[in-house]
Amino acid sequence: MKVLYSIYKLILITSSTIFTLGILSSRILAQPNIPPGINIPPDPPDPIERTSPPEDEPSTIPPRTPEPQDPILIPPENQKIPKREEEGVFKETFSVKQIEILGSTVLRKEIEELKNKLLEKRQVSFEELLQLRSDITKLYIDNGYINSGAFLLSQIIDTDGVVKIQVVEGELEDIQLTGLKRLRANYVRSRIKRATTTPLNKNRLERALQLLQIDPLISQVNAELTAGSTPGKNILKLIVKEAPAFHAGVFTRNSQSPSIGSLQAGIFAVHDNVLGFGDSLRGEYGITEGLNLYDINYTFPVNSKNGKIGFRFTNTDSRIIEDDFEDIDIRSEAQTYSLNFRQPLTLTPNSEFALGLALDLRRSQTFILDDIPFSFSQGAEDGESNVTVIRFSQDWVQRNTKTVLAARSQFSFGIDAFDATTNNSGTDGRFFSWLGQFQWVQQVTPRSILVSRLNAQLTPDSLLSLEKFSAGGVNTVRGYRQNELVTDNAVTGSVELFIPLTPNSNELRIAPFFDIAAVWNNRGSNPDPNIIAGTGVGLLWQPRPDLNLRLDYGLPLVSVEDRGNTLQDNGLYFSVQYQPF
Repeated sequence: MKVLYSIYKLILITSSTIFTLGILSSRILAQPNIPPGINIPPDPPDPIERTSPPEDEPSTIPPRTPEPQDPILIPPENQKIPKREEEGVFKETFSVKQIEILGSTVLRKEIEELKNKLLEKRQVSFEELLQLRSDITKLYIDNGYINSGAFLLSQIIDTDGVVKIQVVEGELEDIQLTGLKRLRANYVRSRIKRATTTPLNKNRLERALQLLQIDPLISQVNAELTAGSTPGKNILKLIVKEAPAFHAGVFTRNSQSPSIGSLQAGIFAVHDNVLGFGDSLRGEYGITEGLNLYDINYTFPVNSKNGKIGFRFTNTDSRIIEDDFEDIDIRSEAQTYSLNFRQPLTLTPNSEFALGLALDLRRSQTFILDDIPFSFSQGAEDGESNVTVIRFSQDWVQRNTKTVLAARSQFSFGIDAFDATTNNSGTDGRFFSWLGQFQWVQQVTPRSILVSRLNAQLTPDSLLSLEKFSAGGVNTVRGYRQNELVTDNAVTGSVELFIPLTPNSNELRIAPFFDIAAVWNNRGSNPDPNIIAGTGVGLLWQPRPDLNLRLDYGLPLVSVEDRGNTLQDNGLYFSVQYQPF
């Protein structure tokens, strides 16, 4: 049984799930100085968890974290509403029975209060009516409606004692764009138009410009409001500078399971604007002594609120290389196909809440003696495990100059469709699970950052290996090898303090950490031990903007059996990423 369990653990390298808190999509306008390789938050979370490097590792292009100045929004000159009456002060009072405010669609409650306050006097002067007009104009301007105003109509009082005040609510007449090259103008226009509905509001427009400024496709935005063809109308002039859309690099690290070769090398490439409308194509190839990994991901926007549809394909071919199993020639093939949609419901420069829906088809086949199908895990049939999963996720992020809070919840429903594995063993492709992830980044001193993570997977079912949770390794509990414990349920936590050692806080950092995990199964026995913990220190060095190096040493606090002599087994992990483009 001990040998079979060991084989079972080794086979899981191509099918078990490694969960890390790489969540949520918004770029950061104001946030702590995050160390290189710690993405808070990174690109939109992938609905597929895989044994290839997680999204918060440097194999994937780290998202740009611009810290731009606010876009220059110059208010229009001479935007006062022309006065149609003389400005002389008239002290004579007269009876006013009603004041009609024409053309107002916002601030109605506040305007009504101003109007009623004046009507209480019964006898009003022309000077007071002028003041009411000025108060209404000031109310609009104070609330950000910078090109809106009010004026008295020529006929001041009719025979019924009615005063009419006309409100002209400002609007945007046109958006004039310059500076774009590959990016289509409609990409920018659609995101600005959402914030320029009538009446034009400066605060809403500035938020839209800030979101545009931190868009990964754009490096700089300058904006100016100028007078339009008639009073109350403006023209927005935008000068937009595109960011480089192509990124590529190479990496090496010892983050894979030692059973297939922990030392991985790879290459990645990303184009963030393939066809000119903000669509992104990402590709990655990784290799170890016993692993070949291909990963292709294509996403494209479907609306101006950053809603996106994505397609993803991953393929892994692996072979056990450890001496104890070399003679029986164990290998595995796994593929994942994913269709996903993610839609932010609220999006500001400092916060985001989004919902996501995905359909994943995951396939795994294991062989013995190279080509004989063989099952090493419960629920698999002739070495084959298939799951068809609907995933519903919720992402949230909140940030300011010193704190970033990010959370993600994901419900997974395994259904009997598209040839999913079903049987009477109690372990098949029909299941329910919940994944919760939380991350807190806090600036504790002007140059030091504390990063805390909490992950949990909970399920009432016995899961196929494709959906199990993996604990151990550089992304969960350092001090242990990758995939040390693989179970149905798990809770992991991590605390890490990044302390700069050089004047440039990004150049050289030391990072003491503590990691812990508790795991258990719903059927069969639990691992012994089922709680592991490690502590240690990491060293991060960024000698130049396109080169990131990291070295971690983790000391296991709980002993486990069958420890090997690889660098991982001795608590050492390293990664090097070079991104020249």
